[in-house]
Amino acid sequence: MLLKNNEESFEFLFNAIGDYYEKNGNREVYRFENVRPVGVEGEDYYVRYLLERKHVVEYRIAQDRGGFIAIPSLAIGPHYFNPGEFWDYKNSRRFTLEASIEGIEHNLKLLDEFFGRG
Repeated sequence: MLLKNNEESFEFLFNAIGDYYEKNGNREVYRFENVRPVGVEGEDYYVRYLLERKHVVEYRIAQDRGGFIAIPSLAIGPHYFNPGEFWDYKNSRRFTLEASIEGIEHNLKLLDEFFGRG
């Protein structure tokens, strides 16, 4: 399923994050902030969460050239950085922009690898 700018897609994103970490080590995830989609073209939505009391991650769904892309980012200090900024170029190219449950799970696995869990 491809995610769009609607409430159903937001629920899929929100639940996919929790489900992934539950299935992969039953790790603690605290979702502390989110912006729900408003259905307006060009508006992003996201979920921000604290993983294992160590890492702050944002998963954003954004509209780009008429389609939707998914962007995982890490908080470093007060800012969020995409994979090309927190990992080397070769590894950052392994992330997908696909706004689907499969794409989200793929990217979360890569984040696990970055954190030394993969």
